[in-house]
Amino acid sequence: AKFAHLFLRKRFGAHRVLGLVFLLQYGASVYLFFVDYDRWLGSPLVWTVPLTGLSQSVNAALTFTFLPKTQVPGFAAVADKSVLSYYVVVENSFYASQLLFACCYLRADLRALLRRSVVVEPFFVFLVFWARDLWPSSRINKAIESADKAMTAANRLKLIISTHAIKAFYLFAKHFVGFFPLYLVFLNRVDAEDQKLLYALQVLSSYAATISIFIHTLKFKGYIGPMTAVIAYDIIIPGFLFLYWRMVFVILRSADVAFVCGVGMLLNLLPRPVFHVYQAMVAAAFYGGLFTETPAFGLTKTQGLGAAVLLIFAALALIRWVPRSTASALAKSQVD
Repeated sequence: AKFAHLFLRKRFGAHRVLGLVFLLQYGASVYLFFVDYDRWLGSPLVWTVPLTGLSQSVNAALTFTFLPKTQVPGFAAVADKSVLSYYVVVENSFYASQLLFACCYLRADLRALLRRSVVVEPFFVFLVFWARDLWPSSRINKAIESADKAMTAANRLKLIISTHAIKAFYLFAKHFVGFFPLYLVFLNRVDAEDQKLLYALQVLSSYAATISIFIHTLKFKGYIGPMTAVIAYDIIIPGFLFLYWRMVFVILRSADVAFVCGVGMLLNLLPRPVFHVYQAMVAAAFYGGLFTETPAFGLTKTQGLGAAVLLIFAALALIRWVPRSTASALAKSQVD
């Protein structure tokens, strides 16, 4: 009865069917990835899962126009008594399109097709956030600022911790799950083992991009409680942390590209034009041959740890000492 209520009702029928198709494909994709990776890699699931996720997000944006248009996100991991923001629904299609591109770009035959268009590769690899303002933006900071309205007193501390964890995760993921793998593929630095690791990140990202919205639906309909929804959403963070740990060796081997991403992550804390100009400079450097298939330099584990610590301190210093006059601009930065 619950299955029929969720997926077979006529109201929002197209959205329900797309959701069911996505869940079935995603389950099959995860199973095949772990059981027979080579078969998974050659299957259409590589691109049909993120394509269905993108289709689902576009359909949701066209369907749920009655949701509140607010920057307070309202999704399950940052709120337990507010409604999901329409901005979250709409902006999800932006990230879903990035995910679809990454899944195709990592596979050689699909990458060759993408390169025929000439403009798709440079746009998605380097300049995709130039188009970010075409989508509305929710702000994770707003969830904390609206804690009295969005969070119950009983769950407030847990939700605030969850919100900060997600904010830090998003900032790192944008540069080292988003840009870093694409840079490596662009430079032809990805071997078969790296490809599997980077695809594991994309498979988990499908959960973050699409299933996370489904979790909110389950909470809204009363099928699961607020804290169960938080756990169901945040459960992917340990998975990402494990994959990040596995990525350490890839990062150390291509420390020059990691440095580019680290600088970009710091500049992401400044007003958007700074980051946009930086990305244009990165694109020019890559296309100009300043970075090649052979890494300019690598790091040992100790050096890598030291670099990570310095990056963290630099980010904290930047946040602490940035002039107050730029506060409003920082609020519009792309951290969220």
